[in-house]
Amino acid sequence: MNEFKRICKLDLRSIALMRIGVATVLIWDLIDRLLQFQFFYAIDGVIPFSSSEEYYSGMATWSFHLLIESDIYQYSLFGLHLLLAVALLFGFHAQKAAIGCWLLFASMIARAPVLLTGGDMLMSSMLFWLMWIPSGHFFSLKKRGPPVQVSIAGFATAGILLQFVVMYALTGVYKWNPEWHDGTALFVIMDDQALTKPLGIWLTQYPELLKLLTWGTLALELAAPVLLLSPVATDRFRGVAVIAFVGLHAGIFFTMEVLGFSPISIAGLLAFIPATAWNLRPLRKFNPFQESDQDSLPTDEAPQPTRSFKFPSVLRESGAALGLSMMLFFAVWQMLIHAGKAKFNPQINRIVHHLRMDQTWTMFHIPSNLCYRYLLEGRTADGKFIDLLRGNQTRTTVDDRPEIPEPPIRFESSRWLLLYRQMGTTQYANQQLHTIRHLLSHNPAAADLPTAEELDVKEVVFHGAAGTRDIRAESALLLISHVDFRAKGGYHAGQPHGAWEHYRDSGALDSKGPYEHGLRHGKWQFYHSNGQLASEGNFDLGHEHGFWTMFDEDGNRTAYGEFIDGQKEGTWTFWYDNGGMSTGEFKDDELVENQDI
Repeated sequence: MNEFKRICKLDLRSIALMRIGVATVLIWDLIDRLLQFQFFYAIDGVIPFSSSEEYYSGMATWSFHLLIESDIYQYSLFGLHLLLAVALLFGFHAQKAAIGCWLLFASMIARAPVLLTGGDMLMSSMLFWLMWIPSGHFFSLKKRGPPVQVSIAGFATAGILLQFVVMYALTGVYKWNPEWHDGTALFVIMDDQALTKPLGIWLTQYPELLKLLTWGTLALELAAPVLLLSPVATDRFRGVAVIAFVGLHAGIFFTMEVLGFSPISIAGLLAFIPATAWNLRPLRKFNPFQESDQDSLPTDEAPQPTRSFKFPSVLRESGAALGLSMMLFFAVWQMLIHAGKAKFNPQINRIVHHLRMDQTWTMFHIPSNLCYRYLLEGRTADGKFIDLLRGNQTRTTVDDRPEIPEPPIRFESSRWLLLYRQMGTTQYANQQLHTIRHLLSHNPAAADLPTAEELDVKEVVFHGAAGTRDIRAESALLLISHVDFRAKGGYHAGQPHGAWEHYRDSGALDSKGPYEHGLRHGKWQFYHSNGQLASEGNFDLGHEHGFWTMFDEDGNRTAYGEFIDGQKEGTWTFWYDNGGMSTGEFKDDELVENQDI
């Protein structure tokens, strides 16, 4: 137990710096979200309540933000969150503030799951562990009392340590593949330019340097367990870890679009500044003890602050132990998934999720998968096909095939980039229709481009292609989704569901009937351009099934017969303009016998 405490011991001054760093990043994050509130959190924004509720339909979640559909209510939660973050920053009732910040942050990320990032997962974890640690003893508004102990060890400090060990070790394990082994990973990511900042683009001039940085990144992440948990020369190893990982995240932040991942990582790493660093001359003034008192301090015992919020000891240790257990469980579970030996346990996974410990650290593990191009191609009323997010015309006729666009999309903000990147994945497929429909009122591309409504776009086809430049040069765009702005109906899990009506460009009704999770199912009617009924019959999960009747533009019956799973079967009767009629026998949609009557 003494060895455990020694390894897990963290300096309270370092923890206080971590608290300030976490609170600063949280405040910046909340302000950034508020500046884009109308798009991502407003009731009529790009992520409606229904999208989040559908995402969690298979596993219930908790979220204060999903309780009431009201912009005023959402703004109130953001305001309270900001106040608590400021209190955490200044160490005012630090543990109470951390509890409030964690509850509201865990709630907020559930409101818009499509915007969830690795930085959000790490922020939630850091706030969770701050709930169990008296982080307000230093650099806070707390009044000075009798001397307190400088270091602390327990389940919560072990949780902070293991959070970073798990994060780095898993990212290293997932990166153990040829793209990282041959040193091309960082060049592949930066050369593609979709996620790259100007400095990253400049670095592509030096592929050999990027090769060294690739190998260095992989080696550093795999070395995290040794650097952070070494029982020998612990302070020295951790000092090296802080410098190395802070440098790593600074490099990531200045070269790639990663939102808050690098800032919150740097903030969390401040907790590992070793106690010996505080004995350096510039930092000695932050030592609350006289040098003559140092040898008599009981450094292995947790401090008992007099003014900070205190949980009962059993509750404090059991809560932190539960969080630690869940994090370790999920880390082991991810490793088993990677090895192909994991078995899904819904009940345990539900507990992990409610604690927001369901973390995935596969970022950048296969760089070529991050090289993608999306094309949202809109067809206007005059027959033009426009790349809505780049502004150029993509083709001249409907028979032409659009080419893979080479330049990446430049968005107003990193969150728009994240949203469009996420909606192209199967995990967030239910968000595709909402995002595309939002183009009617707002075009998020960085250039001053018109909206789909201003262009009089009638329908949008969402295409995608993945892979490096060489791979894309030999491939074609794949159809991901199609959205018809002329249609009216509801959705479920991102698919048309329930009663729908489809219209022509002129506004005339084209067809109507019910969908069952994206497939026509039930009675459907189709109409000619003059409004006359063209055909009617039943669908069974996307296929014509049962008896159908066809009509001409004057309302006269032209055919009647049976479909089975989308194919004509049995006897069909046909009527002609001259008054004649005939019958035909069909087998597997082929005419095998025809007879005039």
